[in-house]
Amino acid sequence: MLLQSLVKLYETLAQKGEIEKSGWSPVKISYGLCLDNDGNIDKIIFLKQKTADGKKEIPKPISLPMPVKRSSGVASNFLYENSTYLFGYDSSGKPDRAAKAFQACKEKHCKILENCDSDAAVSIKKFFDHTIENVQDELLSCGCTQPMVDEILGKGANMLLMPLGKYPFDFDEICRAWDESYANSDGEKGICLVTGKYDKIAVLHPLIKNVKGSQSAGASLISFNGSAFESYGKTQGYNATVSEYAAFAYAAALNKLISDTDHRINVGDTTVVCWTEDAEPAYQSMLCSAFDGNDDTVSQADLKSAITHIAHGETVNWEKVPLHPDNNFYILGISPNSARLSVRFFIKNTFGKVMQNVLLHEEQMKIVRPSFETREHLTLWQTVSQTVNPKSKDKSCKPHLAGDVLNAILNGTSYPATLYYGVQSRISAEREITWGKAAIIKAYLMRNIKTIPKEDLTVELNEHSENKAYLLGILFSNLEEIQNAANPGIKATIKDRYFTSASSTPALIFPLLIELAQAHLKKIGETSRKIYYQKKLTETMSKLGTQFPVRLKLEEKGMFQLGYYHQTQKRYTRKEEVNNG
Repeated sequence: MLLQSLVKLYETLAQKGEIEKSGWSPVKISYGLCLDNDGNIDKIIFLKQKTADGKKEIPKPISLPMPVKRSSGVASNFLYENSTYLFGYDSSGKPDRAAKAFQACKEKHCKILENCDSDAAVSIKKFFDHTIENVQDELLSCGCTQPMVDEILGKGANMLLMPLGKYPFDFDEICRAWDESYANSDGEKGICLVTGKYDKIAVLHPLIKNVKGSQSAGASLISFNGSAFESYGKTQGYNATVSEYAAFAYAAALNKLISDTDHRINVGDTTVVCWTEDAEPAYQSMLCSAFDGNDDTVSQADLKSAITHIAHGETVNWEKVPLHPDNNFYILGISPNSARLSVRFFIKNTFGKVMQNVLLHEEQMKIVRPSFETREHLTLWQTVSQTVNPKSKDKSCKPHLAGDVLNAILNGTSYPATLYYGVQSRISAEREITWGKAAIIKAYLMRNIKTIPKEDLTVELNEHSENKAYLLGILFSNLEEIQNAANPGIKATIKDRYFTSASSTPALIFPLLIELAQAHLKKIGETSRKIYYQKKLTETMSKLGTQFPVRLKLEEKGMFQLGYYHQTQKRYTRKEEVNNG
């Protein structure tokens, strides 16, 4: 289904003229070799372009014949190459291999252009008839600076053959020659598993580039690089018969999606892309805005309103484009491993259903916030960051966690247990329950733990709850408040010493804390505050009964933490109201 969806996307983009045709691909080129009629290098031009910030110069992506896939063997590209293939220059102490590379490059160009007699084609063929004795001097004489020569000869920069000083794709005859060669290349035929057509089978699939963490040259989504992955005597791509057309199409579409930095989401080790069958980018923009949190072009209120309307089946205008909730929407998450790319998840659903799941996540994460907190909800990255030590230099979460959380959000399925465990680990270490951690605990318990009634998991303090773990958290917050009242400005409260153990073994800790609270109440003296605190203790204790649980389960520990967080936010709110009044 994944490959079929990507092939359909390619065909849609091809109809719009927004993607390279079959056999062509964006190639990063640094320099152009301008050739005269006799195939001599007239001059060398600089083709790099500046980055968006203007600080660096990078190779220019140009639509050219599909690159060959090579590891240690000799195989030449058409119309562009490095100095080893174009000049036979030896930069690694292997002159025989350099000679073979030059010969392979010459044979490929002469074969493809064999029946072409235009001035441009003749210029390219004559180029390979020349032997350059001293490549470095030749480059310098053609206008190269020494740093340019060093990059061409030492770093293998790609150079483009430019007959008569023009781009080769400006000549129809050369383009037709390549298209015919690409279409008629030798190869075994079979039934394509993607298109269902009888076609030439791809032995090696194109590389997918710009995936975070993968090799800079690209990585394969499909490959058979060892005998352990082969069956029935089949080798490489013949083990899964995908036609060359389908392989090119899915790779071209996926590379285009990943190269679009505005609509690509990097979460942990997972690169996420999305698309619709009609290739309308406005759908991508809305989803990215929902998870990014840094989109200044739209207010959070407008975004929330648009998501809500779509989730309820209504068409919404976004970026002046109508978004239809019943439009099929695809989301792909991929991450690199040692040999190829791994599909972390692939989701196909209607856009409206995806937005329903996004809205559900935000509703389940909703919880009372501190007054100083301006954010309405956590972005995906802020969510998984709650599992990371804030003092750590490396702010990365555990591998796969961000992708697993995103998958759960988009599918509306259970959150990964590693998210909850990670938050529990940080609370135990820091003895602090932030707004973000409390939101995760509430959402996890609401979605994953069916034994806890949803009415017990409220946004603000649930004063009617009878959940013992939740009440224990409220009681702990009340005891801490009493201690603070008796000892204003105290540096280490009971939370610093007893919070973790109280949330794990309450029967062991709470009798000690209640006894300590009696001493604190005596210190406060006979005041209205003392009466208030005694009343709060009595109310909570009457709900708890005379015996405390010996041990709390992990989900009960979360309820304890929610009770503490809710009660603490309640008393902070009360203090602010008193101060403001």
